[in-house]
Amino acid sequence: MAEGKLVSELRKARSLAVGLAREVDMKNQRLWEMERHSEEISSRLHSMIAEKDRMNHSFSEEMRKMQVLGSQNTKLKTELECQLSKMHVLFQESEKLKEEVAYQRKELELRANELDKRESQLEIERKSFYKEKEKIAQNPLDSEYGMSVLINDLREKLAEKEEELHDMDILNQTLILREHMSNNELQAARKELINVLPQVLEGTSIIGLKRMGEVAQKPFQDVCLQRFSSQDWEMRSVELSSLWQDKVNTPNWHPFKQAVKDGKLQEIIDEDDSHLRELKSQWGEEVCNAVVKALLELNEYNSSGRYVVSELWNFKENRKASLKEVIDCLVHQLKASKSLKRRRDGQRPN
Repeated sequence: MAEGKLVSELRKARSLAVGLAREVDMKNQRLWEMERHSEEISSRLHSMIAEKDRMNHSFSEEMRKMQVLGSQNTKLKTELECQLSKMHVLFQESEKLKEEVAYQRKELELRANELDKRESQLEIERKSFYKEKEKIAQNPLDSEYGMSVLINDLREKLAEKEEELHDMDILNQTLILREHMSNNELQAARKELINVLPQVLEGTSIIGLKRMGEVAQKPFQDVCLQRFSSQDWEMRSVELSSLWQDKVNTPNWHPFKQAVKDGKLQEIIDEDDSHLRELKSQWGEEVCNAVVKALLELNEYNSSGRYVVSELWNFKENRKASLKEVIDCLVHQLKASKSLKRRRDGQRPN
């Protein structure tokens, strides 16, 4: 009886030991899974820390670049303001010179009219002199004294007229010189604006630079897109336009002829030129017109150099822009930029 009880207890102890062993195995399995999950989380955490460090470094680099760009932008704006101030002063001086020249021209015209009147008076006096001479000739007794008095009087008047003509000639030369100096200053201002405009002009504007004598690309692109495959048309377009740009720049090719236009002798395109006829026949009228337009621009703006030059241009009205229009455009852009900066600064949190 005691032996059976002992066997029963041993069985219970074995069953308990087996259950405990299974529970230990399950806990070990869960512990292993938790360690693996912990390792994964740790690995992800390290990756996230590394990514955060990389992002912080990138952010610091971007902030540094933005500070550098901001410094450069501030420097450029300062230089632009300085250039605009100089241009404004130069423009005011040129306007003042123009007013002076216009006033002096008006004065010169008045003096010229006065001179014409005096010349007419002199002619009347000359005729009167001849009449008096005839009268003196008819009265020989008073002839010698009368002739002497009349000649002396005319000599004095002639000397006065010659002195007036000399003074007016000097004034005319002075006005011409001032006009020449004013034109030189205006040309210098245009050259300076042409140099700085691409650096300071932002976005699209009706005022900008136009490359005079440059062959337009679009007509060549359109015709090549129609005639060649999708892989070749762009390269053929560039080759063709470059070929005709070189042709336009060649001084030896001068497809112009003299003709009277608007009552003046001018140079116009010779439509019978063999190269232009061949171009029109082979590639069409639009391409030919693009080349003709470039030729006309070069002939007007740089006929001696025969290379593309930049010109201040009013694209809205398709004409050369005046200095006043360019300066007004830059001042408007500068004011808009300052207004935008103030709005951004106002929205920035303290």
